[in-house]
Amino acid sequence: MTKPLPTLEWLHVCDYAFRDEHGKLCLIGLFEALHSLKLPGFLPVYCVAIGLTDGQGEYKIGLQIQAPSGKTMDLALPPVVLKDRHAKARAVIRLASMQFGEFGRYTFRLKVDDQPMDYPVHLVDHLEAKPGITPAAPETPVN
Repeated sequence: MTKPLPTLEWLHVCDYAFRDEHGKLCLIGLFEALHSLKLPGFLPVYCVAIGLTDGQGEYKIGLQIQAPSGKTMDLALPPVVLKDRHAKARAVIRLASMQFGEFGRYTFRLKVDDQPMDYPVHLVDHLEAKPGITPAAPETPVN
């Protein structure tokens, strides 16, 4: 019997994520845009949070980041175990030292057992900052 492919409920990219003393997942500083004065932009630390359900068994997971040019980077993540179809898995992955070598839209996508999930994805626009001008919306600056 083939194990069912789980459902990805959500995937978020943020500045910081953690579980509080009651086990609740806390996401701080969700962002959809980054600004850099020059290339490459650099994000020293960020977190990716995911929610999976409707699977059964152990799953190999990974994060695929697609640059505006289509070039992809794949990061292996710790496996996730869903004991039954009603179980929910919540994971927070803290990542460091990501370079943004291009301006444009980056797509963050989860891979389950080497299969990219089409939905949901998290989109981050890497924009060129103008010296001395502060962005109108709260967005994460990149070096």
